[in-house]
Amino acid sequence: MFFKITNQHTMNLSKFFLPATILLLTCFITSCNIEPFEDIDAENVSEETEEPETNVEPGAFKVDFDDNTFNADVVSATLLDNVINISGIKTSNQEFFALTLFANTTGTYQLGVTENDVETNSVAYNNPLAGEVWVSVIDFVTPQGEVTITEIDEVNKTISGTFSFTGYNTSQVSKAFTNGVFSKISYSTDVPSSGNDNSFFAKVDGEEFVEDGIEGALLSIPGTPSIITISATKNSLETISISVNSDITDGTYDFSTFDPPMGQYNLSLTESAVSDNGTLTITSHDVTNKRIIGTFNFNASSLLGGGGSYEITEGSFDVTYN
Repeated sequence: MFFKITNQHTMNLSKFFLPATILLLTCFITSCNIEPFEDIDAENVSEETEEPETNVEPGAFKVDFDDNTFNADVVSATLLDNVINISGIKTSNQEFFALTLFANTTGTYQLGVTENDVETNSVAYNNPLAGEVWVSVIDFVTPQGEVTITEIDEVNKTISGTFSFTGYNTSQVSKAFTNGVFSKISYSTDVPSSGNDNSFFAKVDGEEFVEDGIEGALLSIPGTPSIITISATKNSLETISISVNSDITDGTYDFSTFDPPMGQYNLSLTESAVSDNGTLTITSHDVTNKRIIGTFNFNASSLLGGGGSYEITEGSFDVTYN
């Protein structure tokens, strides 16, 4: 998953969701390639629904909402740098869930509450065809559900647990997600190399960013132009990504914060920063062979304020995308 939310008790969801959605989609694809509103709080959800069924087949990921049960047919998980990430996708329509916990042991963890000023356990649901994103955060103070990790099998490297939460969309409308369960999902403790011919270079505050994997992805979000995202990811999930409109042509462009072209820098899932200035030069975009080449420099600042600022310099990429 991988979806990082930083602390800000007053949250402009409409501005937050576009970059957050791009990040969510990008990180999920990377992980798969390498393997006034109605207030429904977590307490009421748990009281009004039955306990999640835990006797399910290994590899299952499912959750109830809108009077239906979501069953993932592709699942993936990582456990590294004291962060648990679990993803489940339904390939027929590209719906997916991404769960992030700042934890490495069994136990029950609240969702939507910020700890240590930056860490927020969260679950996000995305339905690209419907243009829907629902996130288990509303004010970073009020719990919006919980995840219970029931087992981490370090011998077979599998993880199991249950979850329920209230999700919110850009209009702060709520939706209940209940009876969530994931059973013996295989997890990795590193980010394998992508094994392709892509190239990427950048410096962060003058230090070379040495990635372990490079990916290009063509993302379709209803209501907006299709987006190409180039991502370089370290073993720790530290990531630099560039997002551009899929019809971008050769030329030089100014980076934006909320519309492509955008740059993002995510430091070990403890800081999410987005470009607030900088330039991107596309030197070649071969639409037929899906190859894009360019250079970039940008300053990245905390998306929701209160975080750090980073200089991304000497950037270059030569990437094919799918």
